[in-house]
Amino acid sequence: MSIFKDPDFFDLKPLDLEHKVFLPTRELYSSLSLQLNELYRQIKTVLLDWHADLAFAAKQFYAHPVETGSQWYAQAVDYGTQMYAQVYEVYFPKIESIYEQTIVEATQLGRQAGEHWQAFFDHPQATVAAMVEPVTNYTNQAIDVAEVYFVSVYSAILDLFELMLEQPTETLEAVYQNALAGLLDIYFQLISSLLAML
Repeated sequence: MSIFKDPDFFDLKPLDLEHKVFLPTRELYSSLSLQLNELYRQIKTVLLDWHADLAFAAKQFYAHPVETGSQWYAQAVDYGTQMYAQVYEVYFPKIESIYEQTIVEATQLGRQAGEHWQAFFDHPQATVAAMVEPVTNYTNQAIDVAEVYFVSVYSAILDLFELMLEQPTETLEAVYQNALAGLLDIYFQLISSLLAML
């Protein structure tokens, strides 16, 4: 049934701007403001801590350059050794496993391609027909769905023109009011979804 044949189409309901637009937008703005303020505070804290650590390290290096440099060198060597061990113990086995899996899959694909080629070589018409059949089925289904959709759209447009000829002013007001109410509902749902994610 077309929306234009619905008896409630001409019942113009008042738009609830306060609850559909203003309150959700205000709530979203408040939530985003709180989160941005918290993010700013965290970034500020991290930068202040980093600056304090850097200042302490600079003072330490200035007071005892040889000892501090030796300590930093030892820390760098330890970190490099840990990273080297992690790369060779963790990442290389993973990469090797992925490489072996890729070789196995490539071999299987090559075997399947050879089988398909042999089937095509032995029975070309049957192979082509089997390959085209899913595409044909999908195309037929898409055409059926498009036909139903276009028939319903065509019917709705005819209903709208019929109403426009009978009651032009009321129809335009109803279309405007219903479209605006629909957009307000979409906006409200979008803002509500964003608030639920935050």
